[in-house]
Amino acid sequence: MTDRVERFAGWLPRPSLILDAGCGPGRDLARFRAYGHVVRGVDLNPVFVAMARAHAPTSQCDLREVGSRFPAGTFDGIWASASLVHLAETETVDVLGQFAGLLRPGGRLYACLKSTGRTGWLDEPDGRRWYTVWGQDEFAAAVTEAGFEVDRVDPGPYVEVWATRKGSAPER
Repeated sequence: MTDRVERFAGWLPRPSLILDAGCGPGRDLARFRAYGHVVRGVDLNPVFVAMARAHAPTSQCDLREVGSRFPAGTFDGIWASASLVHLAETETVDVLGQFAGLLRPGGRLYACLKSTGRTGWLDEPDGRRWYTVWGQDEFAAAVTEAGFEVDRVDPGPYVEVWATRKGSAPER
């Protein structure tokens, strides 16, 4: 993911305020800071939140409630790397709409989620997790419907969508 972090970091003017939505232990928070950005993290797992706080301010948050955690138009960029995959389709659509509200007009979104396998529960070594599998066209359409212009779609086992919040960017 290092090349994607670098690409996203370069897509935004420096410094930009980036929300890492589903930041895990904070690996990407540290990378974005190294590129000169200001970052905030949210994650549901309290152990990951404690680890991520070593890299940037991070709070425990269910992504389904992220829109109520920050004022509208707070962020220049939102990074959602493999975090939406754990939500049902309708929940993902709602969260994408919340992301649009949290971004300034012209703000950037990177979101990737599973596009292979099957939707359902998966037993993993560290616990049981829900996965929703999306087709690339369906996910790109959901991002568009949430208020974004899709700039790029990269297919693969995880479909990656690069998008811009509709509306012109404010003067800074």
